[in-house]
Amino acid sequence: MNRTLRKVLSWASGETGLKIFSLLFAVGLWLFVNAGQKPTEKTLTVPVEVRNLPADLMTTVPGPGQVEVRVSGPPALLSTLDPDYLKVVLDLDGARAGTSTFRLSGAFFNPPRGVRIVRISPSVVNLKLEAKGERSLPVAVRLGNKPPPGYKIVRAEAAPNTVKVRGPATTVNRMTSIETVPVEIDASKRQFTREARLSASDETLTFAPEKVAVTVVLEEETIDREFNRLDIRAKNASGKYTIAPRQAYVKLTGPKRLLGDLQLDPEQAYLDLKGLGPGTHSVRLTFNLPPEVKVVEQKPERFRVTISGR
Repeated sequence: MNRTLRKVLSWASGETGLKIFSLLFAVGLWLFVNAGQKPTEKTLTVPVEVRNLPADLMTTVPGPGQVEVRVSGPPALLSTLDPDYLKVVLDLDGARAGTSTFRLSGAFFNPPRGVRIVRISPSVVNLKLEAKGERSLPVAVRLGNKPPPGYKIVRAEAAPNTVKVRGPATTVNRMTSIETVPVEIDASKRQFTREARLSASDETLTFAPEKVAVTVVLEEETIDREFNRLDIRAKNASGKYTIAPRQAYVKLTGPKRLLGDLQLDPEQAYLDLKGLGPGTHSVRLTFNLPPEVKVVEQKPERFRVTISGR
C-alpha cells in the first residue's frame, strides 16, 4: 500500500503529472467561473473584410463595412470578447462582374466555446462588382463666383490640363472631362494661381494627380460708344465765328467703367481756336478724355471755321 502511494505521488510530481494537473485545474476553474453563470446577450459591431478581389474588378456598391452580431454566453466571456475576433471575411476569389451575394450565418464566425451567435444584421451582404476603366481626360476649371464689375475672364486653365481618371468602366467611358472644385476669383488681383482639387459626384472615381494648379487671368472689359449727333462748339475764339458742319459722328472705345455713363460735353470734345485770326480755317476736334479712352472713328475729321472781326 505504501509502495503504491509512493508511486502515485512520484508520478504526480513528475512533468507529465504536472501538465495533466494544470489542464484539469484550468478546466475546473473555467467551469467554476462560467458554468454557474446565467447566459446573457450582447450586441457587437463586427468589421467586414473583403479579400481576393480580382485585379480587373472593383466594388461600386461596397456593402457595409461592419455588421451587428448579437451573441449569447456567460457574462465573463462576453465582457472580454473582442469584435475583431468575430471579423466577417468575404472571399471574392473567382468572382465576376455583377452582384455577389453573401448570406451571413454562424458559419462565418468562430466564436469562443460557450458563445452562441443569436442574430446578424444585416444577414445578407450584396457587393456590386464592375470592370475597372482608365482614361486621360481634360480638366475643366469651375469658377465659384463672377469677376468684379467691369472685368472679364480671358483665361482660366489648369496645369496639368489632363489627368488620369480611374473607376468603373461604364462611368469612365461616359465622361468627357473632369471639373475642379469651385475656384473663387480674387477681385484684388488681375492674375492668380491656386491649387484646386478635382471634383466628382461618384466616390468610386480616383484621379492622378488629385490636384491641379489653376491660373485665372482677368482683363478690364472694353466697350464701344457711338455719338451720332455730337454738337460741335469752339473755345478760345478771338472774335465771332461760324462752324460747318455743326454736328459730328464720334466713336470711342475704352473700359466699360469709364464709357458706360460717359456723356461728351463741350469740355471733352471741342474746336480749339486759340491763336487763329479772322478768316476761314480747317480745324480738327480736340478731345479731353481719360487716357484709357480712344477715338476710333470721327466724321468729318475737320471742320470749317470762319472767324470774323470783333
